[in-house]
Amino acid sequence: MHANDTQIVRPAEAAKLLGVSKSTLYHWSKHTPDFPTRIQVGPRTTGWLKHELLAWLEARRDAA
Repeated sequence: MHANDTQIVRPAEAAKLLGVSKSTLYHWSKHTPDFPTRIQVGPRTTGWLKHELLAWLEARRDAA
């Protein structure tokens, strides 16, 4: 397992990684069933596993 496999990215970085706004990121998170699940990092902090976001993005590219 590589270090990037467990890297948690915060919302701003996740949005940049996917090329969307933070509001789109949160919309996908709530309304897209196959979108990766957010991880609660702290009391007021969430993020996503980077490798899950990249895998989801790759799956969308393959489906297109």
